[in-house]
This record gives sequence, structure tokens and C-alpha cells, in this order.
Amino acid sequence: MDSKLTAVQMEAEEVKDIMLENLNKAEERKEKLEDLDVRAAQLLTKGQSFYKNSKKVKAKKRKEYLKSKAGLIALVTLLALVIIIVVAVMLSSQSSSDENPTDNAPVTSEP
Repeated sequence: MDSKLTAVQMEAEEVKDIMLENLNKAEERKEKLEDLDVRAAQLLTKGQSFYKNSKKVKAKKRKEYLKSKAGLIALVTLLALVIIIVVAVMLSSQSSSDENPTDNAPVTSEP
């Protein structure tokens, strides 16, 4: 009977050791989970900050793009106007020289 009691006590001691080991492991996991939770919160904060900054950069780049596009349109329009004016001046000078053909004709004297 004494050996049965000793066996039960040894078995109880083994169960106690296993339970203590499990509690220690659970505590370590809890600490690791808390650390992960803190890191996740930091990542969330950084992600939100990145999102806000990327929206600002996107708006800034869009504004720059529209500004450059407007400048390009103005330049093309100005160039087209200059070409139109040059062509109009050339045509008007050509038509005015066609109207006075006697000015350019050689002068001949009658005998």
C-alpha cells in the first residue's frame, strides 16, 4: 500500500511539474502576444500616417501635373496664334502686291 501511495505521489508531482511548465509557457506566450499587440498598434499608426502623407503627395503631384498641362496648353495656343498671325501678314502682303501690278512693271516711253 505504501508503494501505491508513493506512486500516486510521484505521479501527482509529475502532473504538478507539467502544470507549472504549462503555466510558464502560457505566461511567455502572453508576453509575446502583448509585444505583438504593441507592435501591431505601432504599425497601424505608421500605416495611417503613411496613408495621410501619400494622399498629400498625390494631391501635390496632381496639382503640379495640371499646372504643367495648363502651361503646355498656353504655349501651344500662343504658338498657334503666332503662326496664324505670320500667315495672315504674309497673305495680306501678297494680296496687296497682286493689286498693284503696274508698280512693278517696267516703264516704257512712247515715241
